[in-house]
Amino acid sequence: MVAALDSVTLDQIRLFVCVAEQGSFSAAGRRLRRAQSAVSVGVANLERSLGVQLFDRSGHRPVLTEAGKSLLSDARKVLDDVGALGRRAASVAQGLELEVGLAVDAVLPSKLLIAAARAFRDAYPTVSLRIRTEVLDAVVSLVLDGSCRIGIAGPVGVDVPGIERRFLAHVPMVAVAAPDHPLAAVTDSISHAVARDHVQIVISQRAATTNSGVHGVLSDATWRVADASTKLDLIRAGLGWGNLPLEMVREDLDSGRLVRLTLDEWGPDPLLAPLFIVTRRDAPPGPAGLWLLETLLSLGPLGSEQGAAPGDGGGG
Repeated sequence: MVAALDSVTLDQIRLFVCVAEQGSFSAAGRRLRRAQSAVSVGVANLERSLGVQLFDRSGHRPVLTEAGKSLLSDARKVLDDVGALGRRAASVAQGLELEVGLAVDAVLPSKLLIAAARAFRDAYPTVSLRIRTEVLDAVVSLVLDGSCRIGIAGPVGVDVPGIERRFLAHVPMVAVAAPDHPLAAVTDSISHAVARDHVQIVISQRAATTNSGVHGVLSDATWRVADASTKLDLIRAGLGWGNLPLEMVREDLDSGRLVRLTLDEWGPDPLLAPLFIVTRRDAPPGPAGLWLLETLLSLGPLGSEQGAAPGDGGGG
């Protein structure tokens, strides 16, 4: 027998779920402020349409059959999906976006991103958030082509026509290597001549074939990766040295898994890599995106834009 699904109504599904949760037709009727007979008839009509018996009525109280148990989760999902549809439709009617696209530089501190994402979820539960992690000017490219309305980018590529930028934060960057790496044994500040003889792990764009656009490169020998986590893994393995966000390597430094390097080129203090929020002037974010932008700005500043040391935005 083929189920006559065209005759199934949301009301019938709601009655089925309520009876299962309340344990009786009368309790479901009280819960829904409906007559017990109406609840019973609605469930019976659903059973007829589906071609299965959902409840065993032979006892004092209705008991879910095996078919009823199997279909209950599906019925709940239908109600959840319809509820979500209604909430999203209401959001659209209010002018809210269905989705906000956010492109972020790989060196963005995770605690900042998580705090902003959590606040966004609580403020706009019906709006989806799509986060893309990129490096260098790839973040700006995603904003320019409309893939993302908001970007968090390093200094590379932010000064282009049509892009509006606002300073967000300084990310402290430190040069690190594994304890068994030759540079880790250098007790004094490391000269450019010494550093250039060792492989430097640098972040570059996925399609890059040269070091063009990659800042903070001292070594003649470089290995290029497309993300900070791969860079960290290679440095931990002793395969090279490089700059990484202090937040990312703090535990490794504390545990001795990595050691910090001091280089003549940059001095003893961390490099400060500036991050900017970027948007298109002709396509600003909608209400939810604008709220996210302002929230990021309120959470973001880690220092002052003035006096920033030349950072690489994650490259070296």
